Amino acid sequence: MTQGDFERFDLILAMDRENLRELQALKPRDSHALVKLFLEYAPQTKVRDVPDPYYGGDRHFEQVLDLTAAASRGLLAALKEGA
Repeated sequence: MTQGDFERFDLILAMDRENLRELQALKPRDSHALVKLFLEYAPQTKVRDVPDPYYGGDRHFEQVLDLTAAASRGLLAALKEGA
């Protein structure tokens, strides 16, 4: 990520709260880009952070796939509503 990304993109998604804090610190004051957690688009999961699957075996990769698929569906629905 660079500060220029906040000019090029309207929406920047973080996978976890640590990434979110880092993005918010990098975001220029005059930027209009929205910076959100990806899983805000999947509130039904009751999970806020996409976990790192690398240390949990196949089960964790499946969980991440399920979470990101749900958030992707929610993001697409939100974009359609805003269009």
